[in-house]
Amino acid sequence: MRNHRGCCGACGRWAVVAALVLSSASARAIDLNGGAGRWAAGGYAEGYAIVRGDWSSQRQRPAGTVGLNLSGDVRPEVRTYLDVRTTFGGPPEHAEGIGVVNTSDVFQNISPAVEFEEGYVDILSSYFDLRIGKQKVAWGRLDTFQPTDVISPRRFTDPFVMEETDAKIGVPALRASYFPPDSPPTLATQTNLSLVWVPFPVTPRFPLEDERWFPPAAAVPSTLTIPAGALGSGFPKIDIDNDFRTENASPLRALNNGAVGVRLSGLSNRADWSLYYYQGPETAPAFDLHTTVVSPSAQARIMDGITPGLGDLTHLSADATLTPRFGRIRLGGADLAFPVAGFTARAEAAYGRDRLLPRTTDDLLSPDNIAAVVRPQLDSIIEQLLSGKAVPVDLGDLFVVRDIFEWGTGVDYPYRGWVPVLQVNQTVVLNNSTNLLINDVDTRLFAAVVSVRSKVASTRNCSLSTPPSVFVSVCRWKAVARCAIAPASGRRSPASCSTVKRSNGRSSFTASITQSR
Repeated sequence: MRNHRGCCGACGRWAVVAALVLSSASARAIDLNGGAGRWAAGGYAEGYAIVRGDWSSQRQRPAGTVGLNLSGDVRPEVRTYLDVRTTFGGPPEHAEGIGVVNTSDVFQNISPAVEFEEGYVDILSSYFDLRIGKQKVAWGRLDTFQPTDVISPRRFTDPFVMEETDAKIGVPALRASYFPPDSPPTLATQTNLSLVWVPFPVTPRFPLEDERWFPPAAAVPSTLTIPAGALGSGFPKIDIDNDFRTENASPLRALNNGAVGVRLSGLSNRADWSLYYYQGPETAPAFDLHTTVVSPSAQARIMDGITPGLGDLTHLSADATLTPRFGRIRLGGADLAFPVAGFTARAEAAYGRDRLLPRTTDDLLSPDNIAAVVRPQLDSIIEQLLSGKAVPVDLGDLFVVRDIFEWGTGVDYPYRGWVPVLQVNQTVVLNNSTNLLINDVDTRLFAAVVSVRSKVASTRNCSLSTPPSVFVSVCRWKAVARCAIAPASGRRSPASCSTVKRSNGRSSFTASITQSR
């Protein structure tokens, strides 16, 4: 079994991460005008390295990214955009070589990795806009933690260094937006109705078991001991050697397994509001743990022509495999932002049905849980082990289905080019009697100070009933050079509040400090 020393969630130790990002600003955009319309091409390159504060923690290799993008106005009412990135090094430990990132595998072990981040066509008219292709969809009005933002899955392979916009994964989708004539000012203005259809599921991206950011809450220890008597009176102590690995499973690619999202937004009495509804695949990561046990001693005796006995069950071997789990959810929500006395206040809330919430592998592998699972079928398991067979053992669900209510509220205030942000988020798990990785009422506090060209942010995730579980401090400086093509004169940028785009060049310095308990 590989040694897992990721540092997040329930690590139980400090990790100091210093990331130095050196990036060359993108080359000047190349503008071409002709019979095929106006086109612009650009790109950027950046690199960073992780310096371990705890040298016993898992390493991470230096990483570099090269991005290229192409945008074009084929006609005044038709625009195109393509963003391609290649990443070298970084979290992968035993990469299988160069490859193209796909949208169906949660675990992807390739480096260099080529990914088509976005590629779409915009068709524009006076009251309707249509976007077709791979795109990133952003819902919600809060910072970092948006309860309604569920359409685009995320990457968790480098969670403390990767920026929020980079963490999003583009989905193949059709998005139609309708901009009706303004309603009476007493009702709403700048109304926008947007419909998003994603024809098939796109999976999130998760670190492999030997990568730095693989969460210990999902890992399996290399050895496990079941105390004497746990499985029954007079039953001896059992030592189990575990071989833990991750393995992909793909969601069903069918039109009836896709997603539909609807967003209605507007402006009423200086209050900017939105209503949301989503029905489709769960885009947060979820997993099953499959375990199989065997008695090497019993197998060896059978090979020698000797009949095994109960003494051959005191030392077993187990295969534990973590595979993705997929579900479907329904979510309804709303957000609101409005100015008050120079401040901007924001609020967001969502009610989600059938969300998949994590337990820990420690709960599944506890002697009490193993005894509860094994005792009813103990005779059958013993018989199969003594016959040399590998026996599957269902330890229960690692992720359970629950309804949740999430809400958050924040406030920011611009001051001399700086914008301090203060925010609180809370998740309430409804009708739950299972010990989960999060509390039934889980609260996060978030604070940040943002400027146009620099960012100093501090976030603290904590629970009202337990000590702080994660502390992250981020200092980032960024210089941005843009070369995206400008919208045609007099045209608004279609559905800009629902689209995430990346600048085409940047330089930044990042330092992160994380504590886990």
